[in-house]
Amino acid sequence: MMMANMKELDLDMIKMGMVVAFESDGGFINKRIEAYQKSIGFDVVSSKITHVGISMGGPYIVEATFPRSRTANLLESYQGRKLHFLYLKDDIFRDDRRKNVTVWAASKCNLDYGWSALLGFYINSVIPIFGSNPLGVKRQPICSYLVAWAFRRTGYDLWPGIASDLITPAHIFSNKSFEVIDVYKPDGQIYHNGILLSSRTA
Repeated sequence: MMMANMKELDLDMIKMGMVVAFESDGGFINKRIEAYQKSIGFDVVSSKITHVGISMGGPYIVEATFPRSRTANLLESYQGRKLHFLYLKDDIFRDDRRKNVTVWAASKCNLDYGWSALLGFYINSVIPIFGSNPLGVKRQPICSYLVAWAFRRTGYDLWPGIASDLITPAHIFSNKSFEVIDVYKPDGQIYHNGILLSSRTA
């Protein structure tokens, strides 16, 4: 898995429809997400993925975050985070449907963040009798719910048998339908449309 500082990104390699997976920043909430994902059987590597979004191409993503879902610029909002870029291994998706996934996710901007769903994950792990998140609210997504929701609404059910509001970042990162794409420049500089945007010495 390739990880790097933002100053190593080749923005031309980041395609609309890719999933951007973020490693834990070590904060309280991130540590709780890591622990929960380990408790339901994910390995250490997958459990460290605590946030996901959908790329709009280049540095821009759509994400469900606090206080509400939004578009964000990786170069401005996530400097220093370790990122992985996942691309669905499907030719039809890469030729066309990746745009549908991204546009659908972007249409859900400004929805309130689903804090209650995080507690619902814990309840379901203690009392595993629910077919979906007992505290999940459809119009209040968490990050992984938004990603799964977008893929399913555009014809890709990559997590059969699991309700969208029970899908975690680790479910998405560990899914073998994706491949990890190396989007980093070996010289440690940011390029877009062949133009150098910044360098280590800038």
